[in-house]
Amino acid sequence: MPLIVDKDEVQLNIIHAFQECIKEKPLAAISMRDVAAQAHMSHQKLLYYFKDKNDLVYSYVRYSKDFFSSKCMEWFEENGQKKNETNKAYINRFLKYVAEGKEDEHRPNATVQIYILAQYDKEIADMVQNMFAAWKETMKQCLVRIYGKEVGEREAEAMMILISGTFLCNYNKVLTGSINSDVLDCIIHLNDE
Repeated sequence: MPLIVDKDEVQLNIIHAFQECIKEKPLAAISMRDVAAQAHMSHQKLLYYFKDKNDLVYSYVRYSKDFFSSKCMEWFEENGQKKNETNKAYINRFLKYVAEGKEDEHRPNATVQIYILAQYDKEIADMVQNMFAAWKETMKQCLVRIYGKEVGEREAEAMMILISGTFLCNYNKVLTGSINSDVLDCIIHLNDE
């Protein structure tokens, strides 16, 4: 009987191998052979799942979009605002998760490199723009669920700035743990009594 392979699972494992390669060298310097070696498969087998490096990079961008949207949604579903917790403390708790994540989450770690590639590749640029639009919509849905219909584009955009800035600072190991109150002021007024 032939072995049944879950193509989506193998592709996800390849994406994770790609991320491991990114820890060692810049995205532009990674070859498909590097990824195949990290994924413990032949180069030919890798090409069955991703026809070329662009195909892998595009899949990685889609993975990043889905990952961040779903993880933000999950966090808000699993972590309600505690009784007597201020909005600022609640958002700071969320941003702590954004900065630290959970063990074995396989967070995309080349987002900044992807943003740079977007300047040179129209398809990646479109994908990154769609990624940010999806994140913003996710944040808006989460905030509306918590604070009600008064939440709008402004609050969702403020959350995007905080999330993106937190990721960028975290990847560059410059987080101090404190969040600028001026940025949070856009959000913390929600449902305050």
